[in-house]
Amino acid sequence: MNTHDRAVVFHEHGGPEVLKFEPAVDRPLRSGEVRFAVSAFALNRGDLMFLRGEYYTIPELPSRLGSEAAGIVTAVAPDVTDFRVGDRVSSLPFFTVQHGVQGTTATVPADYLAPTPECLDDIEACSIWMQYLTAYFAFQGASRVEEEDTVLVTAAASSAGLGALQVASLLGARTIATTRSTAKAELLRAAGATAVVHPGSRSLAATIHEVSGGRGVAVAFDSLGGDSLNGYAEHLAPGATVLGLGMLSGRLPTIPMAAMCRAEAVFRPFSLFNHMARADERRSGVEFVRKAVLAGLRPRIGATFAFQDLVAAYHAMESNRHVGKIVVRCPASEGVENSL
Repeated sequence: MNTHDRAVVFHEHGGPEVLKFEPAVDRPLRSGEVRFAVSAFALNRGDLMFLRGEYYTIPELPSRLGSEAAGIVTAVAPDVTDFRVGDRVSSLPFFTVQHGVQGTTATVPADYLAPTPECLDDIEACSIWMQYLTAYFAFQGASRVEEEDTVLVTAAASSAGLGALQVASLLGARTIATTRSTAKAELLRAAGATAVVHPGSRSLAATIHEVSGGRGVAVAFDSLGGDSLNGYAEHLAPGATVLGLGMLSGRLPTIPMAAMCRAEAVFRPFSLFNHMARADERRSGVEFVRKAVLAGLRPRIGATFAFQDLVAAYHAMESNRHVGKIVVRCPASEGVENSL
């Protein structure tokens, strides 16, 4: 391992300011693990919740952070046969207390690593899995999006929202995107939105009626929480699924029971990680994304930051001014470790 390798570590819960750059721990690889030199890693809102001790997995302090990175394999455990030193790879979304990929080197289970398609650079490679696997499992696992269904995506300018628009379009669905920014409307249409609802546009109700031909929303991909569902509950298709992905509003979702009962709709809390934990689903999701990328699917990169500007990168995420993924570039690693 390069003696100059650094890991992003936190010793206490808090905001981005508690993050520190520390020497990476040079420990022997455990069974099934792969180490790689990181050239770029992507930020996700879940990182901030993990940092504050509010996520699905509670960190054991001190802890590393992050689950999406790309780079080159530098070492493999003896029982790993799918990867070799020198392979270009990117890590799949996961949250454990033992692993974290933000830094100049990362060690992850081989089950949560994928070969990087030749058509992607490392900035793109570290930006595809979270958003596209979230959308895939939302639309082909937690719900079943069919061709010509109408899919509603709230907070659609987020990286998860953009991924949902792109994947729903690949599945043949009609998509309605919501955003608080009129300036982002064209970007959302370019990402596949059939229609965009924003301040000054037609109402959400009128848009749903027009796009769905009066049938209503079959699947809602709702990251807002709070009162968001109340804005479209009366316009759900019979048997609709509402996927609760987050609380960007800062509040738990409220459920309008009468409207949900009339539509015989289901509200389903959704987490990508429930699906990623199952090997068969993980493989099917990775294969779907791989084929889509080879056919031309690309992530939108909202901004890139230098390694030393990581805290500023997280503040940029918190500002909600960007559209697409925020990626941090790492200094080039020197030397390659021998296979173990």
